[in-house]
Amino acid sequence: MIIEYLGHSAFLFKGEDFSVVTDPFSGIGYDVKRVKCDYALSSHAHFDHNYFDGVDADRNVTETECGFTAIPCWHDEVKGGKRGSNNAFYFELDGLKVLHLGDIGQPYSEVADLFKLDVDVLLVPVGGNYTIDADEAVRYANGIGARLCVAMHYKTKSSKIDIDAPDRFMSLTGGRWLENSFEITVENVASFPRFAAVRFD
Repeated sequence: MIIEYLGHSAFLFKGEDFSVVTDPFSGIGYDVKRVKCDYALSSHAHFDHNYFDGVDADRNVTETECGFTAIPCWHDEVKGGKRGSNNAFYFELDGLKVLHLGDIGQPYSEVADLFKLDVDVLLVPVGGNYTIDADEAVRYANGIGARLCVAMHYKTKSSKIDIDAPDRFMSLTGGRWLENSFEITVENVASFPRFAAVRFD
């Protein structure tokens, strides 16, 4: 499949059977690239994660359906008391299992049992403030054990959101930068670095 980073927590996954966009956004300083896809997923109902009008999707998904498994968790460290609930989404495309954590804010120690999954590609927020930070993202990555862990929800040149750049995550993990769009397959997944961020801006 081909993975393209659209910014913030939005990715476009294009496979043989379907295409899907995660967490389309608005109001963060730049607009999500308008793309066509079969499905658009939203982890929660905040403007920077559920701007369905920003993409041309045949179906919008906010819960378990159509082969996508929504895993309930919290947006903060106080069981939703600050920011409410969040869904992580788990799905398979072209033989690769993908886990997108949305705006997860809980420490990994609280949710480890939720994520006993076989994961090839993990998308994890690293910017802190509204989500887990880089240190906690590393705990998630190590606990889940994905073959490729990609940073998301971080500060970019155009972003107006008060979150951190991915520098600490990359420093902690020795991560490598990937191009904005890349192809990953069952055959080549082992050639990817364990930790990465995607070039943007």
